[in-house]
Amino acid sequence: MILLPTTGEIEWTSVEAKTLRDFLQSDVGKKLLTLCASQAPSLLDGSDVHKTLVSSGERKGFDTLLDFILGLVVEPPAKDAPISNEYPDLNDDSKWEDNGPTPANEN
Repeated sequence: MILLPTTGEIEWTSVEAKTLRDFLQSDVGKKLLTLCASQAPSLLDGSDVHKTLVSSGERKGFDTLLDFILGLVVEPPAKDAPISNEYPDLNDDSKWEDNGPTPANEN
């Protein structure tokens, strides 16, 4: 199988996330994850700094890819989701009520 680069972003829906989640929870999916994890590049002992750095980079890339695949079981948040402005802008005085200083003790 040859994977060609895409020109645009691929949409990942909640239906696809559920399908992947169901697959990874099946016996075959669990076996696949176990096989993938067993193929992780090994880290070296550090006797050759260059080889150790290359090996660390390979391991980091492998771990990042597995994390990405496992992250696909959850639908990503919508890109155009409204941003919640729970608090007004601190620099905009018109957004704040100014009732003057509050006394320390009101007796």
